[in-house]
Amino acid sequence: MDITKYPQFELYLLTLHFLMLKDQLVPDGCDPRCINSTIINRGYFSSYLYCLLWLEDVKKFKPTPVVELEPDERISEHQQVRNALSNFGEGRMTEELSKLAKLRRKADYNPFSDITLDEVNEAVHHMEKIFNHLKF
Repeated sequence: MDITKYPQFELYLLTLHFLMLKDQLVPDGCDPRCINSTIINRGYFSSYLYCLLWLEDVKKFKPTPVVELEPDERISEHQQVRNALSNFGEGRMTEELSKLAKLRRKADYNPFSDITLDEVNEAVHHMEKIFNHLKF
């Protein structure tokens, strides 16, 4: 499989491009948080989708849509992916994706919280670990 032809990889490249150009992408009058949160968000989703593709292609695992689960057994597809990574011996990748998810929650749901350059770099670091470790 040539992963470079997949949208997950293109989103990874876009995230790296945003990081490289981040200072130029902030519109006049806006706080740098707008691009910082976008980099974290795109880093998470490229990683999540990449892990999902890896699980489907390599391990033949597909999460169950939440609506198909019994109410008392509902677990998000995102959590199912993290659990599956762990179950298939990729606990380190579960940790990387979990750390990214935590940063994404802050970036997406706490709009008045500062996002530091360290957090942006940390998110990109987690993303790169995932893309460099999981092979097709």
